Amino acid sequence: MRFEGILITAAATCLLAAGPLRAEDHTMRPGEYEMTTRMQMEGMNRDIPPSTFRHCFTAEDVKDAKRIAQGNQQKNSGCEISNVKTEGSRSSWEMTCKSGAKGSAEMTYSAEGYDMTMNMETPGGAHGPMKMKMHTTAKRVGDCK
Repeated sequence: MRFEGILITAAATCLLAAGPLRAEDHTMRPGEYEMTTRMQMEGMNRDIPPSTFRHCFTAEDVKDAKRIAQGNQQKNSGCEISNVKTEGSRSSWEMTCKSGAKGSAEMTYSAEGYDMTMNMETPGGAHGPMKMKMHTTAKRVGDCK
């Protein structure tokens, strides 16, 4: 897996981790959503191309914000979520991973999608620790097919 793929998996893991969101705290409508993740890495002098994918959120999914967060997630990420706070249509949480990575995220829902920003720090490898910021936007593009 390319390095960018690993980082996008980390972003997806954070969406999964948003778990304890209450259904009444969001207003997303069922439908097909296009999600785009943009990533910036501290000290990296080249742009990382955004990653875009689509996911169908059913009526059952939008009743449970955890199901929204789980769309296209990788299981067994080795990460734990803590300090989850939800108020209205906004949720935030912190994450620590067995790999030593740690971060925080905030997600805001609307009827037509969501906006999530996550900051992560990894212990790194040969080049030392890395800091990255990931921003994911999701917008409803129509009914599920």
